[in-house]
Amino acid sequence: MSKTKLKDYSSAIDKNTINEIMEDSEIYREKLIQHCQLHFQLSYEDACDCVQDTYIALYENLLRGIEISNYRAWLYQVTMNYNNKIVRDKLKRNEYDFFNNEDKDSAIENNLYYTPDYVDNMITDETIEKRALKIVSSLDKDEQNLYIARYWKQQSFVEISKSLGLDSSTVGKRHAKLKNKILKMIKDYEKS
Repeated sequence: MSKTKLKDYSSAIDKNTINEIMEDSEIYREKLIQHCQLHFQLSYEDACDCVQDTYIALYENLLRGIEISNYRAWLYQVTMNYNNKIVRDKLKRNEYDFFNNEDKDSAIENNLYYTPDYVDNMITDETIEKRALKIVSSLDKDEQNLYIARYWKQQSFVEISKSLGLDSSTVGKRHAKLKNKILKMIKDYEKS
């Protein structure tokens, strides 16, 4: 298997040269996507997003005049960095799901943030749904109607004001008050 080399672009980089580099480096895109899927267990769409972020970073670095000697290695390294950032962010938000102990051990070995009591503190979708139902059911009828119209039916304040027979500024104020009330209730659940 022969390795494809890009042209040497180490001289002054102008807009046309940047475009040539971007076109030439496209030969690595599918391999990077496969790499993300294979090594990071990302779905095809998530892998494409990760690789697209990498290409955006390449473009931005070239615009800033940063010289890159080995585009292929740089693309793989930045892709790995983006994936690690995604995993760290998920771990911080307690969203990362370990399918088995090997995945957990791999995350720990890669110096990713991990707390041993993560599984004990994990909140499931079912828990979130129960909490949301409790919060919405604890609202009075007017607040429930406003919540349903705004968040489930995705109506604008103007649409809601027409259906409730109120001024749109009144609906906006009630919405702000309701939003603060719900956020306080969510924080109370997080404390418990």
